[in-house]
Amino acid sequence: MAESERRIVALVEDLFFQEPISSAGHTLGYEVEFVNNAPVVAEYVIPYLVAQQPALIIVDLNIKAVDWRQWVVTAKTNPATRRIPVLAFGSHTHTDTLEQARKAGCDAVISNGAFKSNVAGMIRTYARGGVDERDELLRQSAQAPAELLLKGIHEFNAGAYFEQHETLEQAWREEPGPIRQLYQGILQIGVAYYQIQRHNYTGAIKMFQRAWQYLNPLPEVCQGVDVAQLRHDARAAQAELERLGPQRIAEFNPVLLKPVQMEIRD
Repeated sequence: MAESERRIVALVEDLFFQEPISSAGHTLGYEVEFVNNAPVVAEYVIPYLVAQQPALIIVDLNIKAVDWRQWVVTAKTNPATRRIPVLAFGSHTHTDTLEQARKAGCDAVISNGAFKSNVAGMIRTYARGGVDERDELLRQSAQAPAELLLKGIHEFNAGAYFEQHETLEQAWREEPGPIRQLYQGILQIGVAYYQIQRHNYTGAIKMFQRAWQYLNPLPEVCQGVDVAQLRHDARAAQAELERLGPQRIAEFNPVLLKPVQMEIRD
């Protein structure tokens, strides 16, 4: 599991809440980053959250230094970040604010008292990739690859990026367990490569950004797929694309569109 999955981003400036969040987070193995003074524009929020890939965003609805409404709306309406759960807390007497938080897209909205009395429990309940999900993901990762996964990887490695999308989308829809993240992650990288071939810079960047929320939580080897190598190769391709920029995308070296590697088993 990627280190970024063990991170919490907190829009909290009140020390009364910062200390228990930090303490509970560290006890549970999370790095906690407090965001107290940052712009709300999507050009900042989305790249920041894509890079951090936090397991949870905690929002104090009484924060003054950050416009939490715009942060939440931006995060929950972008395909690259909308899977990140948002837990908000505020005064139980400010019913309008609590309702605004729900409408903005917060996954859970609770009172200050309920949050303060059980910070660790709230983190366990709402953070993405909890113990049960991680255990099930590890169990499924040790299984043999599904036929649709193998078919999709064969198409991916043959450069048939449109076809692999259709195959892995079917696999994703048919699989209810957390291993479906593997299918979606490979799918997204394949579409990013397809967009590079079409010289669609914006489309490729968007697909790379969407992919990390699926790939980052996975073990290094998952159903025989060398996920660590896939992440490395995809990041190298994304870095080169960003270096070239939209004006020079035609210069992108197709050698960087690496195949998905499979672990050889006896």
